Amino acid sequence: MSSPEAALWWARSRAEGPLRVPSVTRTPAGMLRLVERDGEHCWLLTRPPDDVTPAMLRELRMQVLPVEFPNETRRVLAAALRCCWTDIQASPWPGQPATMREVLDVVDQLTPGRGEEVLHRFGMGAFRRLNASRWLDIDDDVQRVCLGPRVATWPDQDLPALRELCRELPPPRPDREPDR
Repeated sequence: MSSPEAALWWARSRAEGPLRVPSVTRTPAGMLRLVERDGEHCWLLTRPPDDVTPAMLRELRMQVLPVEFPNETRRVLAAALRCCWTDIQASPWPGQPATMREVLDVVDQLTPGRGEEVLHRFGMGAFRRLNASRWLDIDDDVQRVCLGPRVATWPDQDLPALRELCRELPPPRPDREPDR
């Protein structure tokens, strides 16, 4: 692939975020290629340089997390990681699917005493933000949550802390609706 072609891919990724393309697409220089479970499609993500700062991420339009309701958004991402990263010795992406109910149940256990309506409202907003930024892949029709391609960009040195976080978070309760 030529440099001008790679530059176009980078520009498109900056404008649109992670790109879902057919698996036969060649990987541009400097981009990370993540093949989906079915093998028919893959994601192309810009690979930030090592030791990148938050200011540089903002400049490259590669923010770590959406900032609207950051605490709730981070709780939902952590709960989804707990539910979807079933083999914590392996890479978190692609993980295994979980239900939205399971993820919200973990959030409910992290913030007890909230009513179901509040949990649902904040949870659905966080799901939308995390889906739009490709941290999660949400299928609303079947209420399924999968880890998005951006989780594959976590540096290896951060994985031990993420593993410990997953060990500390409660698992979803079997066949239980969130507390009311």
